[in-house]
Amino acid sequence: MRAIYYGDYNYMIRVDEQRSRRKARTRQVRRQKLLVIGLLITIALVLFCSIRAFAGTSEDSEGNVSKTYRSIKIYCHDTVESIAEENFCTNYSTVDKMADEIRHINHLSADETLIPGNYIVIPVCESSVY
Repeated sequence: MRAIYYGDYNYMIRVDEQRSRRKARTRQVRRQKLLVIGLLITIALVLFCSIRAFAGTSEDSEGNVSKTYRSIKIYCHDTVESIAEENFCTNYSTVDKMADEIRHINHLSADETLIPGNYIVIPVCESSVY
């Protein structure tokens, strides 16, 4: 049977056509993979850059104060207002605004009392050295 195929030129043409279609399909698939990889890398870079841009420290209008947080222990007769008054930060115009921020950070309602021995998170202002 092999002898028949050696003389059949149509068979050889079909085999060559199949090879060329297979090669063309392989090139097309490679191009598509490279396109998808390039697209994913571009998206990753854009996300990385945008996250870095938005992850900076918050600054006031002067641009020299950044907001950080620390945890403090609650003692007897402490209130949110007294804690805000003791640790007043220049980012806030009044003690009441800082007290509201402390309540918001710690998920406290306005009438909720603080339990001595627990800890509470408060904002701390530090002057920038830049």
